[in-house]
Amino acid sequence: MKNIIATCLLLLGSLTLWAQDIPYEKLDSISAAISQYQLRSDKLVYNDGKDDYELSFPENNFQVLYSTKTATKVVNKRSGDKEFVCITENIDLAKAEEVYQVQYPGRAGVLRMSFPEGVKTQIYTNGVLTKTVREYYLEFFFNRSEDGSQKKLLTQLDDVFSSLKLGSKIPKEQFLNADKKTILTADDVIDRFIASLGGAEKIQSMKSVIARGTILTQGVQVPVQMWFLHDHGMRMDMEIQGKANIAVMTKNAAWTLFPVQRQKRPVDADPATRREGAEELDLTGDLFDYKTKGNTVELLGKETIGGREAYKLKLIRKSGTVVYLVIDAKTFLLTKKIMNRNVQGKIVEVTETISDYRRNAAGFIYAASYQYAPAGTHLTYSNYEVNAAVDQRLFEKP
Repeated sequence: MKNIIATCLLLLGSLTLWAQDIPYEKLDSISAAISQYQLRSDKLVYNDGKDDYELSFPENNFQVLYSTKTATKVVNKRSGDKEFVCITENIDLAKAEEVYQVQYPGRAGVLRMSFPEGVKTQIYTNGVLTKTVREYYLEFFFNRSEDGSQKKLLTQLDDVFSSLKLGSKIPKEQFLNADKKTILTADDVIDRFIASLGGAEKIQSMKSVIARGTILTQGVQVPVQMWFLHDHGMRMDMEIQGKANIAVMTKNAAWTLFPVQRQKRPVDADPATRREGAEELDLTGDLFDYKTKGNTVELLGKETIGGREAYKLKLIRKSGTVVYLVIDAKTFLLTKKIMNRNVQGKIVEVTETISDYRRNAAGFIYAASYQYAPAGTHLTYSNYEVNAAVDQRLFEKP
């Protein structure tokens, strides 16, 4: 319904333009370019200062009529089970005052075009016209993850005013600010990290993992198979000397059955190990929806690792556990995780170096290589299956 409404209105504007014998080609090209630029923000999360919305756009979401110097603009916003189609028509561009950037959380950058006299916007909720509001600005969106995206959109909007001979509506400082190197906040880094893994919806859909691979330790390769059930349990089976050695973590228990250590029956882990294990059962990770989980995050700055720039975050879990996370500044993938762990009764700083990101058949992105220091072990995944059936009995003691 949203695309039908928008398409009909914009098509009507296009037909009106064709009826005029005027040189519209350049302006029409600029309108199309702005429409396409809005589409680059499709599926991004936008926050209006109060609520989060997922953006989407019809293909032709911005159209300018040369003859009347008016425009039509369409944007769709989704929040929960409600989808809002916002249509603004008869926008008198001659009455626009200025264009400026506003700072909101999320990957969607926002430029506002202000109108002191206001413009009328019709809002359709789930396909039904629910209200008409007077707004004193229009919002144009760009993808903040793309270098130079803000300046490109400013230039396109400036070209609109220039083509209509309406003078300059964009203060020079807006272009100067756009030229400055982007300074990211902790939330900016987290938003881009989530996007690098396929987005919030993809991450949230993870309920289980079955993985196979090898562990290289002290020069010996050990076949390993692992089962993860989100927020419930983890089991790792290692084949050593022809026998299965088992380690299990759940929310309430942790135990091992290691014949290689002469264990003939399951042995409970100590309370500290059990607590640490219970914190690692969230398949969505510490950063996803971190505020709801009671975590806090601080951006410590940038550092260079192996010739590549990276952001370093300090995350404090609700439990008080401190985790340092290093995220590549180009790919925004996690490359290192540092935290204190209980190792045989001693507190040891453990560093995970994470690499070799791959995409499995279902489109889930995962790291296939984990190197652990100071232990010197290396875990490599050869197969990583998401949302396969996992029998909860796997986590029970035999």
